[in-house]
Amino acid sequence: MSIKFSSYFNEWLNENYYKSPARVGKSGDFYTSVSVGPLFGVTLAYHFLNLVGKGEFSPHVNIVEIGANDGAMMCDFISGIFTFRPEILKTLKFNIIEPHENLKEIQTQNFKQKFGDEVCVKHFNSLKECGFNEAFFISNELLDCFACEVVDGGKMLYVKDDELFWDSINSDTLATCKKFGVNKGEVMLGLKEFANDIKNCANRLKFITFDYGDMSRRDDITLRVYKDHKVFSPFELANLKEYFGISDITYDVNFAQVEEEFESCGLKFKSFKKHSVAIVEFGGAEVLEYVLKNGGESAYKSFLKQFKFLTSPEFLGERFKMIEFDKEI
Repeated sequence: MSIKFSSYFNEWLNENYYKSPARVGKSGDFYTSVSVGPLFGVTLAYHFLNLVGKGEFSPHVNIVEIGANDGAMMCDFISGIFTFRPEILKTLKFNIIEPHENLKEIQTQNFKQKFGDEVCVKHFNSLKECGFNEAFFISNELLDCFACEVVDGGKMLYVKDDELFWDSINSDTLATCKKFGVNKGEVMLGLKEFANDIKNCANRLKFITFDYGDMSRRDDITLRVYKDHKVFSPFELANLKEYFGISDITYDVNFAQVEEEFESCGLKFKSFKKHSVAIVEFGGAEVLEYVLKNGGESAYKSFLKQFKFLTSPEFLGERFKMIEFDKEI
């Protein structure tokens, strides 16, 4: 029996691979900003504190991460708060949206090990359970986990017995392709429901996320598999079953679709920029200067190395981007 590629993708990634902590970093399948070190999360915290200082958020706001993996980014974010403004740790509320029970346990253990009883992080199974007055959402490589259909003209991708094949495009996918001007490539599913859930769970919010992709449509298929830092086209793998659920499968995000879907739900598009530019504008250099003055030579060298990685086009590349949306009262 054949199934749409979106079902196969979802089972591969969200029902298998991401049920356990993703293999990230030198000994894993791929690198990301968080695996470089704590500078990424600390810089996000520094940026957030600047927003609090400007009055955009109160010291009672909820920090919410979606797709937290083992909780490393949230740990780094909390460490940044502790470093720059520890007095508001008691008023801030930290939350993670996490449907997988084993990941909740791993995250809780990591928070306990790092912060003891000083910090409490609350888990929610889904956004539909949440009701915040203010919320500051952060996520990293979340959008490329959304199931997608893969299209090429009048054809779309299907799977049978772990083999890919092309067949006629269905009416729903065709309508989505026409709406977003996609002739060849990946069409993301579930974005509108997700954006609605974001909008409905807080009276006032900012949503910041990072991912590979661009605002322009590439008219190309970017689907790829990462295993032990090697990149494969799924169309060229002799046996997909050998990779299913134990390696990462991903694609480049069409941020034009993200912007349109989020804005159609009432969220306001604020900015879109390269990850390297965002790190600088969010205060990465200021964090580095603080470490130089207060952290000692060893810590400074470590953070300087991280800063160079995070702002280098050779590391994550020019295609790694940040997009930001707001909802104001």
